[in-house]
Amino acid sequence: MERVTLEATKREIGKSASSKVRRGGMIPAVVYGKKYEPVTVAVNERTLEQAVSTHSKMNVLIDLAIEGTEKVLARICDYQADVLTRKFTHVDFQVLDLKQKITVEVPLMFTGKAKGVKEGGVLLMDRRSLSVRCLPMAIPEHIDVEITELMIGDSIHMNELKLPEGVECLHEVNFSIVSVIAPMKEEVAAPVAVEGVPVEGAAAAPGAVPGAAPGAAPGAVPATGVKAAPGAAPAAGAKPAPGAAPAKEKK
Repeated sequence: MERVTLEATKREIGKSASSKVRRGGMIPAVVYGKKYEPVTVAVNERTLEQAVSTHSKMNVLIDLAIEGTEKVLARICDYQADVLTRKFTHVDFQVLDLKQKITVEVPLMFTGKAKGVKEGGVLLMDRRSLSVRCLPMAIPEHIDVEITELMIGDSIHMNELKLPEGVECLHEVNFSIVSVIAPMKEEVAAPVAVEGVPVEGAAAAPGAVPGAAPGAAPGAVPATGVKAAPGAAPAAGAKPAPGAAPAKEKK
């Protein structure tokens, strides 16, 4: 478990005092714990960022050297950050007892490549971290989850994880950690019929004549080659029907 040293100076209480601290490149904080009188302090912003940039990240153990007092072993148990920059705006330090177990959130590290994914399956990571309880010096950096043997339809549950010695999981209900599922099939939309427009691949209506206009009644004659009514004058350029008298020219 990584351990760093961080210096802290005492500060006044109040919003204006906190704003003044931030303008000076410091982060307002409070230190508390069992059998420890709470004290308001300020820590250097850059030094704090470096402390949580280690492999242990937010679970790093901190030897907090408070101005005018002896060092205490602490951890960041809560904090506030700027919505846009994600930089610290306030930190809560919890004083630790090396002989007392604490509850921490430990990240999960998935190792290997699932065989089911190579066959086209989709990997679902249901959990990214796990709440565990252990002694301060036994906090793991991460918990390994081997996924190589997972096939499509397989999953790994919480009770199947191998936890480091001295670490116990606090979750009473068993749940899925990671699984491989079959890929979803795309549904092909059925053709939508529009009035007056024939649907490709649709069967013709009973009694319909091939080539008839869309929406025509059963038995209708196709538009091409329609015969003129008896006695009707042929259309311009049309050939007279067989046996019909030729049209008379007007004088």
